[in-house]
Amino acid sequence: MEIPTASPAVLDALADATRRAALAELVASGATATVEELTAALAAGPAGDGSDAAAPDTTADRADLRTALHHVHLPALAAAGGITFDPETGLVAAPSATPFDREWAARLVADHPDAAYDATLAALASARRQVVLHELLAESPATDRDIAVAVAAHERGVEPGAVPASVAEVVELSLTHTHLPTLVDAGFVTREPDGTLVAASMPWRSDRWVAASPIGPWAAVE
Repeated sequence: MEIPTASPAVLDALADATRRAALAELVASGATATVEELTAALAAGPAGDGSDAAAPDTTADRADLRTALHHVHLPALAAAGGITFDPETGLVAAPSATPFDREWAARLVADHPDAAYDATLAALASARRQVVLHELLAESPATDRDIAVAVAAHERGVEPGAVPASVAEVVELSLTHTHLPTLVDAGFVTREPDGTLVAASMPWRSDRWVAASPIGPWAAVE
């Protein structure tokens, strides 16, 4: 039971406005830069556009940004395969032909520089949570067990009827304690008084990157 999902690793790496701004700047420049040069570019606004949305206000803020880039954000982007980064030399670049070199990822980075979008991407950065949304958009309301069976079927590549009860129980525990609370907190899913789950209004479904992404066929709306 194949359900198209967008790369959780890419979404997780992009679930931070500073990382999106850094990637946008590196892609726009097309050149290898030092962490100091990248910090200076981001201080002028995302991708050097003059915006102050993510720009440090003081020298101390700029130093904090440089530290965060070097120790947190650039390693995260590099681990996900979006950039090359040498922590010894401080050299960083965004090569082509990476998991981030896709139309949908480029649109996401270009259209959503604001930190308010971080929570949306963090909630989507899980294949299991994407499958949950697929199921609830197709049919609501549903029980936790219904969703667990669908997730297990997707992960095992079988029909729902072929999922053993013991497997469904394990998946249900994971959903109930981790993934469903995340989706509820993000406002993507609501739990009815009888305990069933319903897909909520999700404004991100009309964003341009969604239609261009692997989840577009089931998640995108005009």
